[in-house]
Amino acid sequence: MHFTKEPIPFEYGFQDKFKSIHCCVKGYRSIEWFKDGVAYPWSAGVSNLILYPEAANQTLYTRRAARSDSGNYTCRLSNETHSETHTVRLDILEKPTDAPKTMFISKDQWVEEGSELRLFCEALIGRSYLADARSDLRWWKVWPNGTEGDLLPSQYEVKTVREDVEDIIGSYLSIEHLSAQDYGSYVCVVHSNEVVSRSYVTVHYKNGEWSDSDVWCGESEVQWRAITLGVAAAALLLVSALVLHRRCTPRLLLAARQARARAAAAQHRARVLEKEFDVLVCWTAVDAELVRGALLPTLAFKYKYRVHTAALSTQPDNWYNEIVCEAARCRSVVAVVSPAQYSSPHHLLTALCQLRALPHPPVVVLLQDLPKLKREAKDGGERFVEVVRRTRLIPWRHVHDRSFWTALRLALPLPPTTADTQQHDKTSPVEAEQSKNSRSGSLTALV
Repeated sequence: MHFTKEPIPFEYGFQDKFKSIHCCVKGYRSIEWFKDGVAYPWSAGVSNLILYPEAANQTLYTRRAARSDSGNYTCRLSNETHSETHTVRLDILEKPTDAPKTMFISKDQWVEEGSELRLFCEALIGRSYLADARSDLRWWKVWPNGTEGDLLPSQYEVKTVREDVEDIIGSYLSIEHLSAQDYGSYVCVVHSNEVVSRSYVTVHYKNGEWSDSDVWCGESEVQWRAITLGVAAAALLLVSALVLHRRCTPRLLLAARQARARAAAAQHRARVLEKEFDVLVCWTAVDAELVRGALLPTLAFKYKYRVHTAALSTQPDNWYNEIVCEAARCRSVVAVVSPAQYSSPHHLLTALCQLRALPHPPVVVLLQDLPKLKREAKDGGERFVEVVRRTRLIPWRHVHDRSFWTALRLALPLPPTTADTQQHDKTSPVEAEQSKNSRSGSLTALV
């Protein structure tokens, strides 16, 4: 679907004279006309223009134009896949004008060498009242030095005159086979009595690799299918990247930490063994079954952490005093919390504040969905929201959830390697035996 004639944006007519406007298009299925947003047909107070059926509804006309016919006329064209509109501003004048009014000038063109070129210029020319007055319209070539000259022999001009308004004249500038000398600027010069109007068009060289085809309406066809497929592919790629990021990034970070630990100096490895335990795990009686059956064995036997334990009272008001002495013997603290066991957000706030007061910022394992906890936190006030946001929270899913264990291990310091432990046992056999008995008693008493 494209225009077969240049879509003129401005039209002029005279009172009580014949006037027509056109929307010449090929490849459309339906066409609708509107004047200032009002759909055709129009009442006499809106417009006197009617459709000309023999022109396949592409033309509106009236035998006696009136000032009330002035306005914006829009043709809306549609086919099975596309829809397009074009608006013409129509002004009905009382008498011919003295100054010219340019109605259309072609836009700048990008054309391949050897291709055909057509430029068009149209204007309403004022009547000549003096014998030597000049009223004309023609194309000139603009040379590199800025002067205007005659067209080249390969460039020919064809004048046009409107049937409905004889004062509207136009001119086509055509080149059958564009060559290097045809590129550059052209000017459409309109003389009307003593007034001169100039409109410029530049013809640019177009690389043959470009594939967009220009149509007379000044727009290029959009490859909607290619764009849709591209957007879908980009969306799929983005989703895949997010999934890979969520699954792989924590594992890569953990692997990098383990590699740095293996390459660490002996002095750093010795500082790791200064504490008796790697992790202090705290919980209340409500969560004892899960901690003893899943959390403690996995940390101790699968991931080789030196685990110490501390059972907490159900009421969190004195948790700090219950934990602080045991926490001094450990490199980190893990607290297992079930927000559902507390009657109000205030009690949960107390529990989190008690844990955050410890020398080591604890890792809080939540046995309730985090989104629900956030909603409860909002009900508890700004203080509750602040504490929740500043606490390292890891939601529990199930014992075989690999993402949970990766997140927990990233939040905890790495356990010492077997070689470090053996070396430490050789250098301090008495302390090593005491530490071994202490760990064994701490873990086996609960598992």
